[in-house]
Amino acid sequence: MGAFSCTNCGHTADLAHACEKIACSASARFATKYLKVTMKIAVVGAGVVGIATAYELAADGHTVTVFDKSAAACEEASFANSGLVAPSMQLPFAFPSEKGNATMRFLDTGRRLTRSPWSALQEIKSLWRWTHPHGPDTHAKQYASAQQLGRYSAERLQYVIERSQIEIERSEGQLVLVRTEQALQRLQPTLDALKTQDIACKVLSPEEARKQEPSLHSEAPFHAALWLPGDKVANCRQFALELKTVTQKMGVNYQFGADVQDLNLQPRPTLTVANSQGTEVVTADHVVLCTNRAPRHLLLKHPLNIPMVELHGYVLSVAVREPLNAPRSAVHDLHGNLVINRLGNRIRVSAGAELGPKPETKNAKVVNAMYRALELYFPGAANYPAGTQVWHGTRHTIADGLPAIGPSGLPHLSLNIGHGACGWTWACGSARLLADQIAGRLAAMTMDPMLPTRFLR
Repeated sequence: MGAFSCTNCGHTADLAHACEKIACSASARFATKYLKVTMKIAVVGAGVVGIATAYELAADGHTVTVFDKSAAACEEASFANSGLVAPSMQLPFAFPSEKGNATMRFLDTGRRLTRSPWSALQEIKSLWRWTHPHGPDTHAKQYASAQQLGRYSAERLQYVIERSQIEIERSEGQLVLVRTEQALQRLQPTLDALKTQDIACKVLSPEEARKQEPSLHSEAPFHAALWLPGDKVANCRQFALELKTVTQKMGVNYQFGADVQDLNLQPRPTLTVANSQGTEVVTADHVVLCTNRAPRHLLLKHPLNIPMVELHGYVLSVAVREPLNAPRSAVHDLHGNLVINRLGNRIRVSAGAELGPKPETKNAKVVNAMYRALELYFPGAANYPAGTQVWHGTRHTIADGLPAIGPSGLPHLSLNIGHGACGWTWACGSARLLADQIAGRLAAMTMDPMLPTRFLR
């Protein structure tokens, strides 16, 4: 049959090696294609990325168990995000500033944060780590890769919804409000990038924008708007929980309240899992981390040095009082770095970005800004006393703006982490790409910018 290259370890081997090492090589192309070998795979993390990953692996015939320390699925970043699936990458704080030299990017991004980073050394270091890689040329390449992954993932999301017959709350399009002519001119590189990637975008006058969003207040302060028909609003948590049910019917096992305290990879992966019954040791052929909360000793000996940044954000969720006054889909205030959208009978406002340790109390300035923005753009739409919620959560993003998808550099371990503000946008695409890598199949898009090995020490 000839030689093949293992996509887990890069070893070029012959048929005899494949037959001997199927259990530990993780992704031998020959084994998957010709022998139909499947594995026992442990997925750590039951957010939308972890559940989508479990779905794709189970669809390939693997036996999958998902572990999560929370009491239920989607209890962290997937619980209440902006709801935007945006191949355009027009998402607040998806990327830092790309303007000028490293110092200018550092200062410009720091000014946009909703909590000043200048008073704490740790936050200053995090800000520098986040902004330093985004010079104009590098940023353009990363941005293009992010958009490609976004488009592929949106297509995969639609495929999974149709194939699994999942019904979720969703609407089409994003309207990006631009305050001034100068701000519109500064967006020209973004418009050029969208055109290069064949992502539909139309610049609208305020009158044209109100035809897309009839409920938008007549005195809302904006000069122009970008209409992005390929973006959409969809209920992330609803999708993830529905997909979880689908995967359970496919044989996926979920263990909640299961804290992975230790992970050993040689000679075969074993996970030490603590739960309400005590501690148990679980074996697997391969492990996929879909969470950044890996055992510390594993991170210390890891051959990769992934520059991860923690961003804390806010989401306000309120009931719709008058549907005619509520938004149809997503409205993105570029000046205020916030998004207002509608999911079923609720309105969601997402805003804020804070670096460093997550504060114990919510930032009243950000919370009040969300209330003010909702009244500014859609007055009378919200019924505030009816189950109003404010969520404060953490998103882990990699400094260069792209996720880490693929072999970790350690045997039998793959990563699907670091999605940041784009977790919902990238979830289904990154899951399929990872499953294809494990199977040794050719990926649907260029993977080099997203491989974890770009961070080899």
